[in-house]
Amino acid sequence: MAADNDIIVAGDCMRKMAIFFFSGTGNTWWVSGELVRLLREKSIWARACSIEQLAADEVACLITECETVGFGYPIYGSDLPGPMKKFMQRLPTVKDRKCFVFCTQWLWSGDGARTGADFLKPKGFDVRQGEHFLMPNNVCVEVIPLPFTNERSRLDAILDRTSHRIERFVGRIAADRPSRRGFNPVSRLLGAVQRVPFQMLHGRLQDDMRVDPERCTLCGYCEKVCPSGNLVSDGGSFTTRNRCVLCMRCYNFCPESAITYRHRPHNLKRGVPYRGPAEKFDPRILR
Repeated sequence: MAADNDIIVAGDCMRKMAIFFFSGTGNTWWVSGELVRLLREKSIWARACSIEQLAADEVACLITECETVGFGYPIYGSDLPGPMKKFMQRLPTVKDRKCFVFCTQWLWSGDGARTGADFLKPKGFDVRQGEHFLMPNNVCVEVIPLPFTNERSRLDAILDRTSHRIERFVGRIAADRPSRRGFNPVSRLLGAVQRVPFQMLHGRLQDDMRVDPERCTLCGYCEKVCPSGNLVSDGGSFTTRNRCVLCMRCYNFCPESAITYRHRPHNLKRGVPYRGPAEKFDPRILR
């Protein structure tokens, strides 16, 4: 299932919802698409929008037109990705606009959705629902040898389990029934166990992605998909700008596996890195 940006022409009486998402390697994109599909089945006008494709006036227009808006992002160390933080900080101020927040994660984040709500409440958003969705692991770097898979049957099993949670979440959104997973004090404390050290180390991690000149063919794909402009071609090689947001796009989708993390290239004996939840997923659709 792919999130699309088609606008459904609807009468003024139809409920309207928009989802603003940031996705590194496709997991949040996939969940956003499923949310849109299921909301439309309930006769709700819905649209999923990558925040990398929207101008400020488009964002303001959608928020004004929609009775409810959603925000989705992958969780990094129980914290939000840099692009989503900046997007939320630049949102227009509203008055009690209903919204929902969701995050995608591999195992656990504690309070990943609540962390996003902290950015939205000062802007006047009324966070009605919050949810966490388990998705395939996209961290394939050699320094952190976590298990990952591209095997379709295993991916489908994970997506099938997550689909059931998405269906229940859509039911709560459609019924405007408050439900905020991870918003309690215990979850906040558990989330802080990851978030505090991650935030302390984040600055040091922003220049760990490099390009291996022995593998690189100068195709420029990494530069095209990078959401932060961290990788820049200077003609015969690539340089970095210390802007990495840790989305894993360049590392996972480089056709030659030429991206290194902490100077270590991907071990091809482990298979190609995670390439997204859908077959032949291309992250260029997010830009």
